[in-house]
This record gives sequence, structure tokens and C-alpha cells, in this order.
Amino acid sequence: MPWVQSIAGREAGRMSETLVQHLEKHLGRIAQGWADTGDIQVVQFPNQPHRDVVTYSTLGLSSTPLLTPGGRTMRQELLISVGCTFEPKEIASFLLTFAEHVRGQHGALLRGDVVGPSEPLIPGARSRAVYASIPVFFEDDFATYPGSSPPTVLVWLIPLPLEDAILAKAHGWEAFEEMLETADVDFWDLNRLPI
Repeated sequence: MPWVQSIAGREAGRMSETLVQHLEKHLGRIAQGWADTGDIQVVQFPNQPHRDVVTYSTLGLSSTPLLTPGGRTMRQELLISVGCTFEPKEIASFLLTFAEHVRGQHGALLRGDVVGPSEPLIPGARSRAVYASIPVFFEDDFATYPGSSPPTVLVWLIPLPLEDAILAKAHGWEAFEEMLETADVDFWDLNRLPI
């Protein structure tokens, strides 16, 4: 995959472990990738974090520093994990578009941020928003890539149906995450019923 190798090549020599190597160390080899006209790409990791679940990650968003509401600078890449039955091109298209939106806003996504609701994430899906969280289904040291300055935070996007997006905004992130822990939530299903 020449487009992935070009990123790895740019990072080589600057740091002991590249972002691509960090992702592959925790998620396995990149199976497929997508890019449009910008410098942000999306890569795919099958069977992560579970069998029949596919994790997609951006590459390149972290080249643009983003600001927190407190004025701190941070770097981020975005992750989304979905069941293997969803069309990869549609998931990649959503993630590319969403990453460009985040970069255009110049604001970092913080834990508990809800973006949406708006149109379905992919055509025909029930999920109409995303919730920013930490990637709790992966090893702890996966959540931050230390080889950039400042370190790159990996933000897990949880797809939400309309009702859950409204609930999360109304009750705040701590209460909403407690609800997620106690409910039987299929995090990987873009058509799941609300909690």
C-alpha cells in the first residue's frame, strides 16, 4: 500500500515507532485503506477488537494540531469499530468526511462530546450521531501514541441513534457512560435500538 508506506516513510527517522507501527502493534496489519483528495486517509483492521468487528482509523488528522476549550494544543486520530456486515467504503467515506469536519473546526474532540444528530452516518443506518470516548475495548497503552509532540490521542467514536444522542447531551458524559455500562449495548451495530 504505497500511500501507507509514504506516511511511514515520512515518520521514519523522526521517532522510534511510527503512528502506523503503533496502530499495527495493537490492531494487526492494515488490511485496506482509502484516501480522497486531502491528506487524511482511513485504514481498516479486521477482527478488532473482536471477531466479526472491523476497526477503522484515520491517518493524517494528527498532522494538524487541534485546540481544547482551555486553549491547550493536542493531536488526534479517530477510530470507529463496526460489525463486518457494514460496507467498508461507506464507513471509510463517513470517517474521511468526519475527520475533515473536525480539522475544519480546529477544535479537539473531548471525552463525552456528542456530534450530531444529523443525517445517518451511512445510508440507511439508524445511527445519526457519534459520541467521543476513550478506546476501552483495546489495551490501555493503545489510547495514546507518544511519538508525536504533543502525543496523539486516539478517539473512539461510538455511533449513536437519535435518542441516545439526545440522552447523552441531556445527562452529560458520566451519567451516559454509566448507562452504557449497565445496558446491553451492541457498540458495533449502526442499527441498534436506543438504550
